[in-house]
Amino acid sequence: MKYFIAILCSSFTLFSWGQKQPVALGIGFAVANNPHEFVDYSTPQNIYSNKELSVELKGVKVHPFFFKPDYGLYHFICVEKTKSYYKVLVNDSSFAFLPNDSNYQFMTWDSLLVGAIVERITQNNPIKANADHASSSISYTCNHERLEVKRVLKKEGDYWIEVAFSKNCEDVNSSNNKLSFGWIKWREGNKLLVKIMLLC
Repeated sequence: MKYFIAILCSSFTLFSWGQKQPVALGIGFAVANNPHEFVDYSTPQNIYSNKELSVELKGVKVHPFFFKPDYGLYHFICVEKTKSYYKVLVNDSSFAFLPNDSNYQFMTWDSLLVGAIVERITQNNPIKANADHASSSISYTCNHERLEVKRVLKKEGDYWIEVAFSKNCEDVNSSNNKLSFGWIKWREGNKLLVKIMLLC
């Protein structure tokens, strides 16, 4: 069962995350309130190349950071939010503007991360007993890494998340699991250090 769950989560990761490192991680996300309208891979009609929202975006591939509209995911990384617009990444490197209206809602990184399942992109990001570089490291060597985010903390310029995990490599949500807890960094500046799986 645990292998089926791992394969399923990996496939969701491929489609909903599956992008290169973005040029910015911003302040959160502009989340489509009706993501299902983009199941056919259509582009939002109200997307602009200027903050005055007067010039329609053309000739740019639009692919939100989280894209799985049939499962309710259509999230653009947001780098600026005002009363009139969201400045967003429409792909890995191109910026555009969306009206701040009923079509989208803002979500912080903290809100998105808490409860999500993550996987470290590199093992050079050890699980620590505390949110401190000098803290002792915790061994975790499962082939299919699944860490559930419990808390988000910014401390002395570092971005930490507290994670729960099963050292016996079972599903972290299994009722029979004895969970361990630790801390990892989830970003360094604009570099993401974890894969985020929202559908596991």
